[in-house]
Amino acid sequence: MVVERTDVELAAEGGVTLRAWLFQPDRPGPNPAITMAHGFAGTKQHGIEPFARAFAKAGFVVLLHHHRCFGASDGTPRQDVDPWRQIADWRRAISFLEAHPAVDSDRIGLWGTSFAGGHAIVLGATDRRLKCVVAQVPTINGYEQAQRRTPPDDMAAVEEAFSADERAQLHSEPPRRQAIVSTDPTVPAAYRTADAVGFYLQPLPDGTWENSITVRSTRAARMYEPGTWIARVSPTPC
Repeated sequence: MVVERTDVELAAEGGVTLRAWLFQPDRPGPNPAITMAHGFAGTKQHGIEPFARAFAKAGFVVLLHHHRCFGASDGTPRQDVDPWRQIADWRRAISFLEAHPAVDSDRIGLWGTSFAGGHAIVLGATDRRLKCVVAQVPTINGYEQAQRRTPPDDMAAVEEAFSADERAQLHSEPPRRQAIVSTDPTVPAAYRTADAVGFYLQPLPDGTWENSITVRSTRAARMYEPGTWIARVSPTPC
């Protein structure tokens, strides 16, 4: 099946424009739809497009957006992760699909991976417009995940970095930053495993991604526990 990919824009709160790819199958509509987004500190170029194309070839309209502050989407500070803001923006993506003439508004699903897999759980539990959610290797408990990634001897330095960032922002300094991935133990980073380094540093077709994240993004991720919402995902009325 032929799949058409077009660039689209979504208006989000605060005057922010979210930019996305819309994939449409070459068949009469209205068709079921899937809304998708990338995980922690990634972009839609990080290996998600093949999934979107596969879904579109199966007959779905697919919307794949950049979270605010990442990639082609607006938002400052750049490379800043706020899970609850991302969830609020994702509701706009659902509304975009609802209003699209090629979409059956009663058959909209959501697909998220990793950190965005956690968002899929929260949205599935709190937005009944969604009739299906898929959470691929989702974040369930951000605190426990961070504990596994951080050596015990490094925990004091991580907590001090959080505190120093808060003190700096009191004096109107910009949010402090760290690397997303690094194999150098002297460089503060969110991830250090070989798999993570290989994933984030893969060659990308544009220059919209950088190996930098705000320190407060790491704190926000540690405080995020979407697993608490799992019991509320089902049943969803059809």
